[in-house]
Amino acid sequence: MRLILLDSRDNVAAAAENLVPGAVAMLGDTGIEILDAIPRGHKVALQPIPNGADVIRYGEVIGSTTVDVAIGQHVHVHNIVSKRLP
Repeated sequence: MRLILLDSRDNVAAAAENLVPGAVAMLGDTGIEILDAIPRGHKVALQPIPNGADVIRYGEVIGSTTVDVAIGQHVHVHNIVSKRLP
């Protein structure tokens, strides 16, 4: 299972395939234990992201978390809000 890092500044990566809890997805030589079911193309936290912190993808802030997010968790509309949409 593989993750895609779009920019070295990102704190999330994209799932290259559907990921299941307990699996280990690889980002280069680093394994990330997956905590949630994550559909292909969705985001995975690469580091702890505290409640209210920026979510960075493409090297840009795309939103902020609404709860604490752990490494390996699914990052999507259930735990972030956009900083790009009104």
